Amino acid sequence: MLSEIRIESLGAISAATAEFDRGLTVLTGETGTGKTMVVTSLHLLGGARADATRVRSGSDRAVVEGRFNTSELGEDVTGRVEEILDSSGAERDDDGSVIAARSVSRAGPSRAYLGGRSVPAKSLSNFTAQVLTLHGQNDQLRLMRPDEQRAALDRFAEVD
Repeated sequence: MLSEIRIESLGAISAATAEFDRGLTVLTGETGTGKTMVVTSLHLLGGARADATRVRSGSDRAVVEGRFNTSELGEDVTGRVEEILDSSGAERDDDGSVIAARSVSRAGPSRAYLGGRSVPAKSLSNFTAQVLTLHGQNDQLRLMRPDEQRAALDRFAEVD
């Protein structure tokens, strides 16, 4: 579970920190207040392609950090998370949480970090796929595609 996010120099956001509890989180607000940048930051933590044009004007880089509490995951997910952390050399914080981060430079490539280690964006993506779920306003349209219908049924039936 994402328990905290810190965003620095991403779009309209100069610096922001948010803490989350269990359950549903809904982002609302006026136009231009940074909702899209919060969602963009979550996608960056998910390993999405970094766009240097999203770096705040006057800044050299944007940074997104997420603190993930993995203590309440199911046994199967915990096993996958541990495997990802072990293979990347990532370490847990003193409280058992894992810090995932992404740095987007205006001038060069982005960097991904997991548990204090520099990792490929794919490793970050593999980790966050286990601990973070995002839903947008048009997600239901995916269910119109036969491959998504089959995947949903397979997940429900617990078929690999």
